[in-house]
Amino acid sequence: MEIKKNKSADNNQARSNFFMIGFLYVSSLILAGFNFEVKDKQGDSQNNNSTEEKDKTFISRPKEKEPEKEPEIKQQAPQPIDLTADIIKTENKPEDLGPPPPPPPDPETEELVQEDPVEDFPDVEAQFKGGEAAMQRWMQENLEYPEISMEMGEQGKVYLKFVVEKDGMITSVEVVKGISRDLDNEAKRLVRAMPLWQPGETRGLKVRSSFTMPINFELN
Repeated sequence: MEIKKNKSADNNQARSNFFMIGFLYVSSLILAGFNFEVKDKQGDSQNNNSTEEKDKTFISRPKEKEPEKEPEIKQQAPQPIDLTADIIKTENKPEDLGPPPPPPPDPETEELVQEDPVEDFPDVEAQFKGGEAAMQRWMQENLEYPEISMEMGEQGKVYLKFVVEKDGMITSVEVVKGISRDLDNEAKRLVRAMPLWQPGETRGLKVRSSFTMPINFELN
C-alpha cells in the first residue's frame, strides 16, 4: 500500500524554506549595511578629529616670518694692470715743498758784522754827496706833502735816525720824534730814496755810522 504525499504539506514546507532563505538574505544585507555605516561614521569621525587637530595645530602655531634677504653686493672684477702704459713721473714743485730753509750763517760774515759796530761819533761824519745845500735841494725836489696833512694843516719837523753803511747805503731808518703818521711815513720814504752817501771814517777807514737828521714840513 503506497503512502500518498499531501501536496499542501509540501507547499508549506517549501514556503517555510523560501522564507528562511529570504530572511537570512535580508538579515545579511541589513547586517552588512549596518557594519558599513558604522565604519563610515568611524571613518568620518576620525577624519573630523584629524581635521580638527590639524586646524588646532594650524591655529596654535603662529606664522613664522621669512628672513629678509640681504641685498647682494656686486663685486667688481679686478681690472688688469697695463704694464705697457707710460709711467707718469710727478715732480715736486718748490711751492709744494714749502719755503726753503735759510742758509747757514757764514762765520766770516758774522765776525765781520761783530767787528764793524755802528759808531755814533766817527772822526769824519757821513754826509750827502755834494754837501748840505745839495741835500736840501734834492729833498725839495722829491718831497711829496701828504694831501691829508695839508688839509689838516699838519706841519713841523720829523726827526729821523738811520745808519750809513760803508758803501753809503742808508739802512735802519726810524722815527725819533714825529708829527703824524702820514708825515712820518713820508719822511722815512724820502730818506730811503736818497742816493748813496759819503760814508763816515775813523782813523782813515770807512765805518758804519749813525746819523740823525730833521725833515722839515712847512705849509706856505
